[in-house]
Amino acid sequence: MKIDKQNPVANALDTRAQARPQVAPAATSRQAAQEPPAREARMQKSTDGSKGFNLQLNQQLSSMQAADRYLGDLSEQLSTLKLSISRQLSAPQSASERETIAHHLQQANSLLAERSKRSGQSLDANFKLRLNEPLRSRFTIDGLESLETIRHAGKETLLFTAGRALPEPVALVLDEGMSEEQILRRLNSSFGSVGIRAELDPDGALKFSMPENDWQLFKEQLKVKGEGKLFPALGNGIAPTTEDGFLKLSAALTQESFRELRQLLDSVVTALDRISSLRQHISLRQEDVREFLAQQESQDEKQWALNFAGAVFDIQGRKASNYAVVTQTVVAQAQLTRFAVVSLLS
Repeated sequence: MKIDKQNPVANALDTRAQARPQVAPAATSRQAAQEPPAREARMQKSTDGSKGFNLQLNQQLSSMQAADRYLGDLSEQLSTLKLSISRQLSAPQSASERETIAHHLQQANSLLAERSKRSGQSLDANFKLRLNEPLRSRFTIDGLESLETIRHAGKETLLFTAGRALPEPVALVLDEGMSEEQILRRLNSSFGSVGIRAELDPDGALKFSMPENDWQLFKEQLKVKGEGKLFPALGNGIAPTTEDGFLKLSAALTQESFRELRQLLDSVVTALDRISSLRQHISLRQEDVREFLAQQESQDEKQWALNFAGAVFDIQGRKASNYAVVTQTVVAQAQLTRFAVVSLLS
C-alpha cells in the first residue's frame, strides 16, 4: 500500500477519506465496467483462503475422530486384560486362564503396533496428539544418554551410518572444553540435514527424534564409530537404541511371579486413566472445531475484515502515533491472514 507522505496520518489510515479526482463520464464508465471483475477477484481470493482454512480444520477433525475410535478400541482391550489379570491375582487360575491373559495381551500389543495407522497419523508413541506436524519417534542412543557424559569424554570424532536410513554418513566432531549448550548445538548442526533433532527432556536426558516413517529402518541399521572414548574405533555392530513409548506390555510377564503380574496390572490401570483423559481432551477440541466451523458458515468475510481493521486502527488511535508506526502497521496488516494466525496458534 502506498501512503502519500504529504497527507495527514488520519487520511493515511482512512483511504476512503481521501479526495477522489474528478473523472470524465467516459472514464467513469470504463472504471465501473472494470470494478466488478476486480471485486469478484478479491471475493474469490477471500473465499479460497477461507476454504483452505476450513479444509485444514476438517482434516484435523477427521484425524481426531480416528484417534478417538482407536483409543476406544484400545481402552476396551485393556479393560478386558485388566479383568483377566485381576482374576488371576485374586485366585490363581489354571493354565488355560494364563493362556487367556496371554491372548488378551497379544491383542493389546497388536493394537499398540497399529497406533499410527489406526489413529490417522495423529498420535505419537507417547500418545500425544499431533495434528499440525508429521509424527516423530523419540529415542535414546546407548552411550549418548546425557550431555554430561559427552562433555567428560573430551575430544572425539563420531561417525554415524545407517544404510539407506541416512543418505550419507554423519560426522560429529567433539572438542575439549565444550559446554553442554555447545554440544547440543553441535549435535543439531550435524544431524539437522538428515531430519534428526537432539533435545533435552524435562529430566535432563538427551533425546533424539526423527520422522516416525524412517525410524524402523534407522534403528535396525545404525552404527557408530568413535575413537575409543564414547564408542570403539572398530564398532561394526548395531548401536543399541531405546524408543520412548507410552505403554510397553511384555508377554513374558504373564508367566512370571505375582509381583510381575501386579506390575503389569498397574501399568494397564495407568494406561486406562491416561487414555480416558486423552479422549476427554480430544472431545473438547472436537467441539471447539465444530463450533468454529459453524460460525464460519454464516459469517460475512467482508464484514469480519472491516471489523478487524477497525479494531486495529482504533488501538492505534488511543495512543501516540507517528508516521513510522502507522506505515509499519499498514504493511503488517496487508500481509496478515486469519488462516496464518490460527495456524500458528493451533
